[in-house]
Amino acid sequence: MILAAVASYTAARWWQERDAGVGRRTPVVECDLRLGPCRRPLDEGAVTLAITPSDIPLMRPLILDVKVEGADVSSVLVEIRGLNMDMGLNRVRLQTAGDGAWRGETILPICSRRRMEWEASVRLDNGAGIEIPYRFITLRR
Repeated sequence: MILAAVASYTAARWWQERDAGVGRRTPVVECDLRLGPCRRPLDEGAVTLAITPSDIPLMRPLILDVKVEGADVSSVLVEIRGLNMDMGLNRVRLQTAGDGAWRGETILPICSRRRMEWEASVRLDNGAGIEIPYRFITLRR
C-alpha cells in the first residue's frame, strides 16, 4: 500500500508539473454550446468550439470542431470532464482539417444524474500552450 501511495503521489505531481506551462484562460460561460458554436477572443485572433449534434446526446458519437484564428498551432487537444460528478477524463486529439480547422470524435458516458455539467477544455499547442475551457450541460432522457 505504501508503494501504491508513493506511486500515486509521484504521478499526480508529474501531471501537475506537465500542465504548469499551459496558460489557462477564464471559462467561456456566456455561450451555450447546445445553441451553436462558442467563440473565445484571444489577444490575437479567436478560438471557436462546436459540438454536433447540438443537443449533445450521451452514449452517441459527437463531432468536436475547433476553429483557430490568428494563431499557428501544431496540435489541438480537447479534454472533457464532469463538473458536478467525476466521470473520468475524456481526452481527444483533433486532426487538422486545414485553414485553422480541427476535428475529432468522442462519446460522453451516461451519468446517474439527469442534468450533467461538463467542461470541454481546448488545448492549443502553439509553443507556449493555451487552454480555453467551455462549459455545457447534457440532459439524460
